[in-house]
Amino acid sequence: MLTVVGYYDWQSDEKSVSEEDFFVHCSGRYRLVKKDRFYTERPLGAANYQLIYIGDGKARFRINGKVQTLEKGSCVLFHPGEPQYYYYYLEEHPDIYWVHFSCKDSNPFLNQMGWGEETIYQVGVHNSYIHLFDGIIQELQLKQPFFETQLKFLMQQLLLKMGRNRIRERKIFENYNKEVEEVLRIFHLSPERDFTIKQFTKDRGLNYYRFIDTFTKHVGISPRQYIINIRMTTAKELLTNSLFHISEVAQLVGYDNPLYFSRLFKKMWGISPTEFRKQNEGE
Repeated sequence: MLTVVGYYDWQSDEKSVSEEDFFVHCSGRYRLVKKDRFYTERPLGAANYQLIYIGDGKARFRINGKVQTLEKGSCVLFHPGEPQYYYYYLEEHPDIYWVHFSCKDSNPFLNQMGWGEETIYQVGVHNSYIHLFDGIIQELQLKQPFFETQLKFLMQQLLLKMGRNRIRERKIFENYNKEVEEVLRIFHLSPERDFTIKQFTKDRGLNYYRFIDTFTKHVGISPRQYIINIRMTTAKELLTNSLFHISEVAQLVGYDNPLYFSRLFKKMWGISPTEFRKQNEGE
C-alpha cells in the first residue's frame, strides 16, 4: 500500500482535539498497490472531524447501517463522535486522500456552505483538491515557519473549493434531471416524431454522453429503448382496430419500413403484428 502522511506532531491522530478555531492534526493519502484490502472501523468515531476524498477508484462506507460504494469525486465528512466504517479493496483501485481537523461548530466554512447537512457529498474530480491535499501533507511534514497558519488557509481553501463545486455538481444534476423530464414529455406527446437526443442536447448546450447516462439512471433504460417501448405499446392498441393496415400502424408510430417495425414488435412482444392481430380478432 502506498502511504503518504503528515502529522502536526507524533501524538496527532483521530483522538486529537484543539481549542483553536480551526486546526489541522494530520493528513495523508492511501493507495492500494498489492494489499488486497484495507479497512477502518471506529464504532465511537474520532474526537475530531475527518474528511475523506476519493481521488480515483471506489471505496465503501457503512453509514447508518447501510454499506454504500462511492466512486471518485465523492467525499465523506465524519463529525466528531460519528461512527466510522470504511473499506478499500485492491480490485476497486482506490486512491484516497484524508485529513483530520478540529473546527468550532460555529465556523462559517462548515455552516455557510452546508457541510453539516449530510455525511456524503459529491464534489467532482478536480486537480486543485489533490494540490491542496499535497500542500497540507507537505506543511505537516516540513513544519516551516508559520505552517500552522498556512495549514489553516489550505484547509479552508479545500473546504471552500469543495463546497463551491458541490453546489455546481448539484445544480448540474438538477438541470440534467429537468431536461430528462422534458424529453419524457416530448416522447409521450409525440412518440412517432423523428427525434434525436444529439440534436436535443446540442440545442440546450448539454453534454450528450452525460445526458444519456443521466436518462438511463433516472428511467432505467436508454432513450432509444424508451421510445421503442412507447411506440410498440401504442402499436398494440392500434392493431386491435381492424381499420388500420399493419403498414399504416407502422407509419403512425414512426416507422416507414413495415418490416423493420414488425421485427421490433416481435422482439418486444414475442409475436409478429399479424399474429397479434389474429389473436385479438375475436375479442
